[in-house]
Amino acid sequence: MFIGRQNELALLRGELGSPRPSLAVIYGRRRVGKSTLIREAIKDEAHVFYQATRITSSLSLEAFKVEISRTLGSDELLAGITDWLAVLHYLARAAERRPGLIVVLDEFPYLADADPALPSVVQKFWDSGAVRPGNLKLLLCGSVISHMEELLAERNPLYGRKTLALDLAPLSFREAAQFVPRYRAEDKLETYGVFGGMPFYLELLDRRATLENNIMRVLLIETGSLVDEPIVLLQSELREVSRYASVLSAIAGGCTKHGDIIGRVREISDSRALGPYLEKLERMRLIRIVKSMDASPKQRDRRYFIADPLVAFWYRFVQLNLSGVAQGFGADIWRHQIAPNLDEFMGRAFEEICREHARRFSQESLSAPAQEIGRIWQADYDIDIAGRLLDGSMLYGECKWWRDFVGENVLDELMQRASRTDYGRDNHKRQFVLYARRGFTAGLRRRATTQPGIALHTPQTMLRSAGIRARSPKRR
Repeated sequence: MFIGRQNELALLRGELGSPRPSLAVIYGRRRVGKSTLIREAIKDEAHVFYQATRITSSLSLEAFKVEISRTLGSDELLAGITDWLAVLHYLARAAERRPGLIVVLDEFPYLADADPALPSVVQKFWDSGAVRPGNLKLLLCGSVISHMEELLAERNPLYGRKTLALDLAPLSFREAAQFVPRYRAEDKLETYGVFGGMPFYLELLDRRATLENNIMRVLLIETGSLVDEPIVLLQSELREVSRYASVLSAIAGGCTKHGDIIGRVREISDSRALGPYLEKLERMRLIRIVKSMDASPKQRDRRYFIADPLVAFWYRFVQLNLSGVAQGFGADIWRHQIAPNLDEFMGRAFEEICREHARRFSQESLSAPAQEIGRIWQADYDIDIAGRLLDGSMLYGECKWWRDFVGENVLDELMQRASRTDYGRDNHKRQFVLYARRGFTAGLRRRATTQPGIALHTPQTMLRSAGIRARSPKRR
């Protein structure tokens, strides 16, 4: 079953249905569902889909010709072709007989690594005009994000030629919730807090099993599908895997500043040496580099956070217990290590889920969609959510993964902190949003229905597009 991606699917189908040739570039992190999206878009169309692997260019070309024959039939002319440019021209002529023929080169970076001239070959083919008579549709797809971004860069032969570029992000928490439809809303958010929005991970879940059983099955047994996933991700693109893994481990352990990371990772001696590791991990979408929303442009105070929930969970609970996993102690690891600390882990994960909700869905309960959403930190206070809406209003929010109801004191403290920050200090159009795992006291709910500019959300309302909607604040 294909879940989510309706906007991306519509864009891709629109491109493939256009009355002109297409050169589409589709990229995103490994496991994010690029190939699945493409296959869904082309399933009813004539297409050649080639999944590249790390083999020589000549072997790749022969394997590609096999896929072409599978779609178009055997041809002695094709069998005699020995270079990429000639094969592409062969496909362009085939498209004249099958207008709109779709050709997918999945994991294109593998092909370009084996033959660095291939992007120039594609450029020469595209510029020749051979694609026009049959409106050939050429899709280049890849997981090595840095390589795919290079294809779109000004210095690359393909610069200015793409007709569509799709950078696939993980699924939203609402889309991810569809993989476990029988779960309670709270459990759906916990599932997202552990597995994130990567379709590959979510498809591994048994929707009839509990979250505990799913975690046990894929992470806490030696044959679990994800028991070594973060290391597999690093090995797929990097050489110094141990150092990158150490940096990830330090960040997952709470080292969010340069100095803290260096203090934990002894092999990296200073900030200059650490920089390239952080930049690479960010380009792989494994970490997120964040500045406080009230920081001046010249401030260098950046913090580093794990961007992928599964990676964060793995470093928090699985890495240190791999020997126990190998010995079959998964149930004990859950009982003694994970279950007592899952709420604390979810407290941080819930904040990011709430920021995503504010970023995507502010218009459902506030006066306008979000223009920018982030967070604020100072020496003596934090604001979990800070941003600006498209109507110019400032937004401030607080997130509580508590087992108790959230009361008016939390709102009052949020308002007091909002008055202290420089972010939006001169803007009197202010709205406030509170997120709570359990819910809100009767006093706070009454206040939200009578006082303008306050919205309240629980896991249930976050998932079903409803909540205590904020009354529009009066204009001043």
